[in-house]
Amino acid sequence: MVRKPGRMYRNLAKMAYTRREYMGGVPGSKLVQFDMGNLTEEFPLELSLIVLEGCQIRHTALEAARIVINRRLQELGRANFRLKIRVYPHHILRENKQATGAGADRVSEGMRLSFGKAVGSAARVYPGQKILSVYTLTQNMEKVKDALRHGSHKLPSPSRIEITEHKVSGIRATHVKIAEEKVVAPPVAPAAAAEEAPEAAGEKGAEKPGEKHAEKGAGKPGEKHAEKAPEKGAEKGGEKPGEKRHEKHPEKSKT
Repeated sequence: MVRKPGRMYRNLAKMAYTRREYMGGVPGSKLVQFDMGNLTEEFPLELSLIVLEGCQIRHTALEAARIVINRRLQELGRANFRLKIRVYPHHILRENKQATGAGADRVSEGMRLSFGKAVGSAARVYPGQKILSVYTLTQNMEKVKDALRHGSHKLPSPSRIEITEHKVSGIRATHVKIAEEKVVAPPVAPAAAAEEAPEAAGEKGAEKPGEKHAEKGAGKPGEKHAEKAPEKGAEKGGEKPGEKRHEKHPEKSKT
């Protein structure tokens, strides 16, 4: 069987096809080893290979990249590095097999977009995802970068190398990623806070609590009613009741 080029399976065009229990005869993955090197020691430096485009990476491409990187890392000594593959080829690739060779275009013309038969597997990756990581010592950084650069040539997507430092406090220490410290306002000293407190209290409480009520109620409570009472009397009862009756009935008043 002639193997088709990788560009036929590179794009994320269809849904993931991963249910192996419903299909038979799925070829085994070439990628069978995911951790290599020294697996017990914690290293202060991590270099990761990150893809820049979303694509499908076949298991054969992942295995080729692993072989190239592992071969170049052997120069450091097995105890001075750890190589970890971070993806797994879950997606099953299908292909509609047709006759090949001279005159094959006249012999077999298969149906378009046919379902096909399982021919391999691939890992579906997305932009910014880590494909593999190498943990090592700080003095080995340049050699590890060179090994990752050669391994990236086996992958169908352009990639970049990310370097991360870890704080290590001994063997089997927990990884702690070093992050940038945010700028925070300096804390106020206790003596300065004590001096600012009376000033703030003096500004807020410059007036006594009773003064606010004195302004609102400067007069006595009876004065408010006294002011309103003459106004009501002047409007409604400015004249006596008898005078209003004489105006309406002038004849009766003469008699």
